[in-house]
Amino acid sequence: MRPVLADGTWGKIPEDFMGLRALLRKTWIKVSLIVAGTLLVLFIAVAFTWVRLFIPNPPDADYGEPANQTEAYRQDLDYLARYAEYEKSLEDASRAAAFLDAVASVQADLEGMTPARFELAVARAVAQADNAHSNASPVTRTRRVNHLPIRLGPLMDGQFVIQATREHADLLGAKIIAVEGRPVTEVVEAFLTYFGGPDQRRRFFSHLFLTSPALLHAEGISASPDAATLTFVLPGGDTLERRLAAIPPGEDRRQPYGREIIDYRVPPEDEDNWVHLMSGEAPPLYLSAPEEPYLYEYLKEQDGGYVRINFNADVDGRSLVDWLEQVASDLSDREPAFAVVDLRFNGGGTDATSRFARTLPELVAEDGPIYVLTSAQTFSAAVMAAAQFKEFGGDRVKIVGSQVGDRLRFVANGGTAFTLPNSGIVLRVWSTWEDIRDGCWDWIDCFWMSPYFRNPGVESLEPDIDAPLRYEDYVAGRDAALEAVLSDLGLSAGS
Repeated sequence: MRPVLADGTWGKIPEDFMGLRALLRKTWIKVSLIVAGTLLVLFIAVAFTWVRLFIPNPPDADYGEPANQTEAYRQDLDYLARYAEYEKSLEDASRAAAFLDAVASVQADLEGMTPARFELAVARAVAQADNAHSNASPVTRTRRVNHLPIRLGPLMDGQFVIQATREHADLLGAKIIAVEGRPVTEVVEAFLTYFGGPDQRRRFFSHLFLTSPALLHAEGISASPDAATLTFVLPGGDTLERRLAAIPPGEDRRQPYGREIIDYRVPPEDEDNWVHLMSGEAPPLYLSAPEEPYLYEYLKEQDGGYVRINFNADVDGRSLVDWLEQVASDLSDREPAFAVVDLRFNGGGTDATSRFARTLPELVAEDGPIYVLTSAQTFSAAVMAAAQFKEFGGDRVKIVGSQVGDRLRFVANGGTAFTLPNSGIVLRVWSTWEDIRDGCWDWIDCFWMSPYFRNPGVESLEPDIDAPLRYEDYVAGRDAALEAVLSDLGLSAGS
């Protein structure tokens, strides 16, 4: 209380009236310390739980120097068996048993083992997880195995030569119909067992198996690990058989794949020795500006917005979120009649597209349709992005193209490297489930930061309009998916 003076007025509170100020100060400090300590403990507990659940920490491959190549293989296989202790997709007992049985069968059959055979043996074992993320990468493998002087594009209607060394430029545009006398479709089927996940994703990588004589030999298809005889149908219709010698691997560089092959150019480092089927031609919109990770084009004649996102992540210091905000601002000013989001070459990354997916329906004219373009190269976070565009756009959204590269329920997140000590084969450890359809509800098994954590998503991402990338359209410079969009709108490319 404030003291009352003799004249009846209130006086000033003494510096420490009845010790109250000191008491309050001490109490505040104590409360502050208790709150801060409690928050710190909670933060440490959450961080510890986060790390344990979502960032697996495999043990070091602590082996001595192998006495010979066979011992090197045994060490790698011994370490490989431990992959099941950390990989979430192998928590399923039947998958884990199949994986360990496959590893044991390789251990028992090391007689005459070659590096290429070992590559396939490891790939087959890991494929038992049947999870598209959990594979011995066929892309990084290209650093360790040889390859033919041709490159094949990810086209839906066959294996066509899109790039070739200058010596074999006459093969550009040719379709492979046989490998060592065996139908190419049969050879593709033989390699599907070395990759887990849905069929469309396994077939997407088939060209990387077909173009390595070392892998063809390891599979028992070719007699030599250094060359292969292929049968082609040339663009003019003639049939040609040619034996092609292998190019040694380059450990500092992987081979291109997917969009990198069908871009209208060979990689810059290959310009002296390689040529491209479409060299000198003007690319259609979906393949234009190949150096750009993101592309926005307002289709003025059709009154639509086209947004191409090839990476669901920041690239070279460029913020995808900031770029999408700029796109959103332009779309808001224009109120286009429709929008197209092209995710066909997007291999994933982060959830950086979430905000744009949520706001896009508001940027398009009322009831205006939204088309999401997908393919087997649409993977991981890009699959979730496609789902979010469909979720927030509702019935206004149509999926166009071909099937995305994964199922709606899969194991992802984490991606800690698990490197076999001698062969250098790198696996990734994935730690949590994603469930885009039903939502993932378990606090231990599911990724807390996922947009579909305890939140149901979409029933399906099957294409509403089937428009895969086929050779005839590709070589004619046409985008069948965008043409299908315009046709659905009753428009044409020139309208």
